Amino acid sequence: MLMLWLILCIITAGIYSITAFLDNYITDVIFKNKKPQALKVFNGATYLVFALLTAVLFNIDEVPLLNMGLFMLSGVLASVSSIPYYIALKNEEATGAAIFYQIQPLFYLLAGALFFHEAISVPQIIALIIIMIAPAIIILSRKHKKSRQMQIRAGALLVLYVFLLALSGIISTHAGNENNYTTFFVYFLLGRGLSDVALSLANPSWRKRFKEVTAKKPLQSLGVIALNQLLCIAAEFTSRLALILGVAAVVSALTNSLELILTFLLGIILTKRWPKFGREHLHRHIIIAHLIGTVLCVTGIIILQIAEGV
Repeated sequence: MLMLWLILCIITAGIYSITAFLDNYITDVIFKNKKPQALKVFNGATYLVFALLTAVLFNIDEVPLLNMGLFMLSGVLASVSSIPYYIALKNEEATGAAIFYQIQPLFYLLAGALFFHEAISVPQIIALIIIMIAPAIIILSRKHKKSRQMQIRAGALLVLYVFLLALSGIISTHAGNENNYTTFFVYFLLGRGLSDVALSLANPSWRKRFKEVTAKKPLQSLGVIALNQLLCIAAEFTSRLALILGVAAVVSALTNSLELILTFLLGIILTKRWPKFGREHLHRHIIIAHLIGTVLCVTGIIILQIAEGV
């Protein structure tokens, strides 16, 4: 199964590096930084539709009620995590956000140690310290105090996003398996879809904002939103299957590092070609800070993989 989880990591990283810039475009251009969480009005319905389609097209196993609840809880946590994520994107570009994602393996290792009695080695601790330095460098790259404060706020929101997403992934890893993965994914989509719908119903301002946005340029806005959602669902499928097939901390670390490299390269290319889509700050000191952060993260990932013997 080594090659399969590795291929899934590469596919996931490629998709997420693209959706990172689609998220920025949707937040900045389509929603103009005003309640981008209103996307849940659309996303909730699509998750439920895909859950139904998957259940109809593939064999779904009967699972105990507890497992069903855990599968759906994984989807709920992923749904809730997107709220701080979209708020953070108001003050953070795709490359900076991708560097904050690198702390995700830390949560997998801590969860393994606390709940599953898995040992944490000295090389793993060193690797995580190296990785944790990267977000600090990104924050310090902002010269102005106000800019740093905004970066710290965005960073805190991204850490919350990564924490909730890691909890969702931990449930995926230990509650699901490759033999009934389709079953897990159906309930995951169901949990995420129901959560998005519930959050949308509880926030009338989100529904109003979504209606305002789609009324102006319906084809353009809905087209970009639908494309982004399809890519996100594909990435959810590949990323969680990779977590189940491989070592969770290594899968998370490898996927995030590949995403970081691709996002960094795409950020420069897209910003040069399509500024509204790329939206990276191409000041020399910021590029250098991001480059150093990327190198640190990749170094930490390599140490993690060596420590795991993968």
